[in-house]
Amino acid sequence: MKVLHVIPSISPRRGGPGVAALEMAAALRQQGVEASLLTTNDDGPGLLADLPLGRWIDHDGVPLLAFGRWSPPITPLREFAVAPALSQWLAAHLGDYDLLHIHALFSYPSISAMVLARQAGVPYVLSTIGQLCHWSLARSSRRKRWMLRLIERRNLDGAAALHVTTDAEREQTAGLGLAARAVVIPLGVHLPPDGAAPDRCGPGPTRFLFLSRIHPKKQLEQLFAALALVPGDWTLEIAGEGEPAYVAVLQRQTEQLGIASRCQWLGFLAGEAKWQALAAADWFVLPSASENFGIAAIEALAAGLPVILSPEVAVAELLSCSRAALICASDPQALAATLERALAGPTAELREEARRLAAERFAWPAIAGQLQSAYGEVLR
Repeated sequence: MKVLHVIPSISPRRGGPGVAALEMAAALRQQGVEASLLTTNDDGPGLLADLPLGRWIDHDGVPLLAFGRWSPPITPLREFAVAPALSQWLAAHLGDYDLLHIHALFSYPSISAMVLARQAGVPYVLSTIGQLCHWSLARSSRRKRWMLRLIERRNLDGAAALHVTTDAEREQTAGLGLAARAVVIPLGVHLPPDGAAPDRCGPGPTRFLFLSRIHPKKQLEQLFAALALVPGDWTLEIAGEGEPAYVAVLQRQTEQLGIASRCQWLGFLAGEAKWQALAAADWFVLPSASENFGIAAIEALAAGLPVILSPEVAVAELLSCSRAALICASDPQALAATLERALAGPTAELREEARRLAAERFAWPAIAGQLQSAYGEVLR
């Protein structure tokens, strides 16, 4: 089975979807699926300078082909990731694949791939990555609803299946009355390498960790306001990148609340540095207004780190029965009460439950098997 994954960007600046697509393709290859990935050199406002263009490369075991993104000075056009060479290549090579797996909506590479696949009669699966959820559609709502009516509705209805990651995402997608069926398959996670970092032990402040893209959706303002209400000994580490102007606003808020000395800004972390930060913390905290899944929370569990999540993080529903997850509203008073309760720190048993939950329910080999079965149903 030959499957081509198409995603507008693999840049960490765009959050988790690019990482998930690469890891998904790698896991599928380990299951015997000939999975490869087609993308652009998009890197948010800039371009990925070290990504070769127009030729296949090996990207951590995944065959990857990238083409240049048009970079006009107008932000909405740049965000659309126009890449004519990508479409030209795809039109010439669609017949080489049994199936396309397309990630994302409202972007030139994904729109182009779906249109070309329909014209060629090649089936495609679409990962909606939360873009059909209510919160996402409410952002730039006029533009998105216009695109839904004129372009994306036909692309969505033409999909052989929609890949969603939680029941909550499926329910919100169902409200649009789409013709394509939705298949619920969670995202997977790699378990941390042996010896990535020892569990934290000994005295000291309770260490809360936020590890995600720094974006208004993540509601760091709410987290800061909540922590300002929490007595006792604690620190907050903030790992991630965001627009510099917005980060500066957040940093000023911590100063105004009198908690700046307790907050450490780590910047973007990946690889061993990320696992080190996860293993050294006491709790992972993500009070988002909307997450179609919440892969960072699953990575935290894999590192033995219990999580504190808002109900709007979709994976919270899957974790609600576990002692390794505390689910609470994101308003400062409710969040502060939960954070104060967490000051005692997790026990060794709670950390082990977190690891076991990630390994049993979210390890990539099992998730890749579910995806392979879904592909088989599409091609049957």
